[in-house]
Amino acid sequence: MSAFSREFFTFVEVARERSIRRAAEKLNLSASALSRQMQILEQTFGARLLVRNPQGVQLTEQGQVLLAQAERWLDDESALRAALQQAGGGGAGLLRLGVMECLVPYILPGLETEAGSSALKIAVGDTGTLVGQLCRNEIDALLAFNVPRLPELRVYDERSYDLGVVYAAALAPSGEPPFRIENCLGRPLCLPDTSLSVWPRLDAEVYRIHAEPHIALRSNSIALIMEYVAAGKGISFLTWLDAAAGVAEGRFLFGKLENRRLSEKLYLCAAANAPLGPLQVARTRALFRRVPQSTPDA
Repeated sequence: MSAFSREFFTFVEVARERSIRRAAEKLNLSASALSRQMQILEQTFGARLLVRNPQGVQLTEQGQVLLAQAERWLDDESALRAALQQAGGGGAGLLRLGVMECLVPYILPGLETEAGSSALKIAVGDTGTLVGQLCRNEIDALLAFNVPRLPELRVYDERSYDLGVVYAAALAPSGEPPFRIENCLGRPLCLPDTSLSVWPRLDAEVYRIHAEPHIALRSNSIALIMEYVAAGKGISFLTWLDAAAGVAEGRFLFGKLENRRLSEKLYLCAAANAPLGPLQVARTRALFRRVPQSTPDA
């Protein structure tokens, strides 16, 4: 996507959301930066495109004309991109893939074989960062957990994973797996902070059961959380994908939870206005399939 197209894309987002703040959140930008982009766009066309009001923003008549043209421009660019990919075999050139760090060990062995003749650029980040990069066309596709359902995204594949409890032997929950979450909350907890996508549902469930849980650690780093767990400083709730390596090394244990509401969903997505070519779809799906599907009996 060209710089000009990106300006159109951000303008379309503001128009759809009728709010610079909400559009900025979706695009992973600051509201001030997006507001400045809109001012530059108005200066470029010499026209007032937006009017601010207490509810957000409203398009002027000139803004409505630009919106219609911008949507056509983006559709035409998307069609041209797809046609060029098809003519070139659907996968030649650079493939820019965004992945979460916990997935790297699973897809790494397949990067060279599945990439084929395409050059690869891998961006590693959390879900919010990767979605923002995808919406800004800085990456072509992403593999991430708990991607929000946005009209700007096209889902190519998805799969669910239940959370389990991860613990050192000395802090084992009472009872036998699958554990009741109530039997885990008497231990110190190592929990994700607000930047991780699992945080809202996990926190809601913890505080629904226990008004004052003992929080030993909050972090945006799954690796740090697992270090705390391995050191016997607390227990955590993670997927088997997060915990598998540490369990294999004997650093901690993993047990299923009885509560099936606590799950995460893994997605393979691309931008709706920049669909993947046929070979790119095949290659990214092959990488998606390298991520284990099941949780072992525990």
